[in-house]
Amino acid sequence: MSSLRMRHQHHTGATVIILVGEIDLASAPELDAYIGEVRQTDADQLVFDMAGVTFLDSSGLRVLLDAHTFALQHGGAIHLTALKGPPARVIEVTDAGRHIRLHTSTDIALAAVFAAPELPAPIADASGMHPLTPG
Repeated sequence: MSSLRMRHQHHTGATVIILVGEIDLASAPELDAYIGEVRQTDADQLVFDMAGVTFLDSSGLRVLLDAHTFALQHGGAIHLTALKGPPARVIEVTDAGRHIRLHTSTDIALAAVFAAPELPAPIADASGMHPLTPG
């Protein structure tokens, strides 16, 4: 049984993927397949709601970075939201936040997608705070 639960919501031009549990060597292939199944188009903006993610290892990070690369090649982007605890630390230590768009909430990420999807990766949310910095 997988240590990761996944569900999604479609919006025009964006898909929100809600993740709960651990993204590790065992669940990373499932996440990779799920992304391919639920993406509406190759240029879709993918918003990963990470609020329920308790663990992220290098294989999980690789899936997210591969999704980022694919999105860039096709005119899309990925967004990570509500990072906290060990997963936030992985993103911080690896400096992945310099490449992947980070937001404090899914609502803020969707607002960014719908307001200006062509903008470069932000270093802060509309609040002016870096998403990994405690408020």
